[in-house]
Amino acid sequence: RFEPEWLAGTSVGEVMFQADYHLKELSMGAYQQPVLGMKSCMEVGDDTVPEKWSGREWFVVRKAEMQISEDGVLAPALTLGVEAREQLLTAAGLEDAPLTRPDHPLVKYAEAFTHNFDLIAE
Repeated sequence: RFEPEWLAGTSVGEVMFQADYHLKELSMGAYQQPVLGMKSCMEVGDDTVPEKWSGREWFVVRKAEMQISEDGVLAPALTLGVEAREQLLTAAGLEDAPLTRPDHPLVKYAEAFTHNFDLIAE
């Protein structure tokens, strides 16, 4: 599903979808991590987190602004990051809930990815 809906069928929407899908694959350890020393959320788990959990991660815009260059060109400037969500089973099915536990594997992965975002985006 695309949010906002108008992104469906556009090139931008497709790129964003593929990036989001790959982020999820990386976080679960399906591919080699993009930065030396990064670990998937499956590798950073500890004994304090229940063995069975459901969750995911996605990109978020941390800051968005327009900048004007010295020669008068208007350009967007974005700061992106990754947030972690635990999926909770409710009467309506699985729903995303913000994770606040700093020791949760998804939170650790989101923080590492956000910290290395500029390097990963090169």
